[in-house]
Amino acid sequence: MKLRLSHLWPADLRGQIAGILFLGLALSQLISMGLYAVLLPKWQQVLRPESLIVRMDMAVRLLESSTPARRSEYAKLLGDDREFRLSYEPQRALVDAGDTLQSDDQDLRRALAMKLNKPIEDVWVTRGSPLASASKRVEVELNGGGALLALTRVGLEHRLGLVEQVGSVAFVLFAIGGVWMWLTWTVNAPLSRVARGAESIGLDVHSPPIAEQGPAQLQRLSRAFNDMQHRLARMLSDRSLMLGTISHDLRTPLTRLRLRVETDRAQQDKAKMLEDIESMEQMLNSALSYLRGVDDPEAHEEVDLATLLQTACDTVTDLGGDAEYVGPSRGRYRCKPHAMMRAMTNVIANAARYGGSANVRLVKPASSGYVVEVEDRGPGIPDAEKNKVFEPFYRTSTGQTLNNQGMGLGLSIARSIVIGHGGTIELLDAIPRGLLVRIGLPQPSVQG
Repeated sequence: MKLRLSHLWPADLRGQIAGILFLGLALSQLISMGLYAVLLPKWQQVLRPESLIVRMDMAVRLLESSTPARRSEYAKLLGDDREFRLSYEPQRALVDAGDTLQSDDQDLRRALAMKLNKPIEDVWVTRGSPLASASKRVEVELNGGGALLALTRVGLEHRLGLVEQVGSVAFVLFAIGGVWMWLTWTVNAPLSRVARGAESIGLDVHSPPIAEQGPAQLQRLSRAFNDMQHRLARMLSDRSLMLGTISHDLRTPLTRLRLRVETDRAQQDKAKMLEDIESMEQMLNSALSYLRGVDDPEAHEEVDLATLLQTACDTVTDLGGDAEYVGPSRGRYRCKPHAMMRAMTNVIANAARYGGSANVRLVKPASSGYVVEVEDRGPGIPDAEKNKVFEPFYRTSTGQTLNNQGMGLGLSIARSIVIGHGGTIELLDAIPRGLLVRIGLPQPSVQG
């Protein structure tokens, strides 16, 4: 039952707000209808003066238009035995003029005389029972003789007592207020949870992710915060690893340089010292290239993705690699051109260097965006290392054997650039052998 109700509740925030307003109005109407149905019998016990005047006017007109013999029968039909009793008196039975009338009785008497178009002397209103102030005796002299006598309760007093009024108001307030608070909490709780989660991310990037619950907009916001937290954590981890690796790798050549200088072997080992300096320079340049891939402030521009991939293949070919592009001749895409060229060139160069050749394909799926596939026929990468190769300065044993000059930052830079464009990159096994790098590039909804 709870699951069915959850399906009926709108998933959109605007729908939930409209639902709260609608349910609040519907509940107030239902409560009002319930109170009216419960209290209606009590309200009907006392006629309003306007109702009495209308009923008396109808009865007087009917009796005056009928014969005196039928007036008594008609009077009983128009009245009832409980709250509005009518009777026809053949002889004039008006009270004495000396009877004392209350002020409200005088007002009712004048209103009746005006409505019936009769002299004030032909209409009398007195108290019907000394024990009930609302009980009235109304007498109207009829044309053709006789009089119409009515005994009923008439009054302008409150229809509910003080206790009943307070109880009814309290019930309505608690019922509507309780439902309103529950519905408001249902919408507000996910928003508060997102706010607390966002604050916790600012204090600890490794805090638990935000639960993706609530309206659709809040689920999207929670998902965006979780993605941001994941990227921040990965960026901090990559940079910490990069700094640690640089510190470790620089220690060895610096120690060798220090020993050669201290032992006065600088002149004899000049070539070796220059080689160490070149190695350190290459290491620092690779680190700077990685940082540029992460923090590149380049603006988005619309480019031809097919031409960009063809250019990357030509660049790798000019450097001695084997790369071939297969796909459409056109593919408009909005991205950071230089950063995307760097990412694609790194992936294609890795495939050509470690896999012998690179086969590059561009696919336009049914949904927006593109898929780029780079396939080689090399030894591939074990499943246990497919996630590790994206870490800065990580190199597989095969990569270290085939190329001692690499720093292990090519795929790290490519991943940072692709993720920065909102895309994905994954490593798959090619058939029958080799590695397949699949890059998903969604069309960005907000352009930088």
